[in-house]
Amino acid sequence: MTSFAVVDVETTGLDRSADRIVEIAVILLNHNLVEEGRWQSLVNPGRASAAVEIHGLSDAVLAGAPRFAEISQHVVDLLTGRVLVAHHAAFERAFLTRELTRAGYAGGPDEDACVCTMDQSRIYLPPGPHSLRGVAERLGLSPATRHRAMSDAETCARLLRCYVELEERGQRYTDAATNREALPVYPAQWRRARGWEPPYSKYSKRPAPGA
Repeated sequence: MTSFAVVDVETTGLDRSADRIVEIAVILLNHNLVEEGRWQSLVNPGRASAAVEIHGLSDAVLAGAPRFAEISQHVVDLLTGRVLVAHHAAFERAFLTRELTRAGYAGGPDEDACVCTMDQSRIYLPPGPHSLRGVAERLGLSPATRHRAMSDAETCARLLRCYVELEERGQRYTDAATNREALPVYPAQWRRARGWEPPYSKYSKRPAPGA
């Protein structure tokens, strides 16, 4: 049965092609959305961060953290076989894919292995703010500290549980919507998503290049 990995990353900036991950958090949920475990790590991006005012992680704080290549196998082990859940999943997925590629993998989770809690908010809630905090507040949740990976992952997990409850009660605002990339969004994305199978296992991973 489907299990989930709720993921949040903090980054040096918003450029998916150039910026790097500085913090990652993963919350593991079973098919009943009961937490099975959690993990987080700071990441040394190997470059200056332009987003310190957002997450508060300075270059000095990150200097002693591991590079992503050093934790990449553990990240893959956590995500393997699970559906990745994230708020604005396209953003999180793009950064994970680039970091895993740099670490020697052939790619990261694809769209079919993801549930986007931002997109799903357009199905279960009327028009309004679709940010993580905005959606949480509209659902009557109290979001934790903003823009730190674990607290954002916790909020994201709570959103998923709310959507599942709304779906089970037959409470949808609409049966179809369009996301910020002008792509179609449909209800209960978690039912269609499949567990991610990485292109390389920990036994066949290519040697990591210098990162």
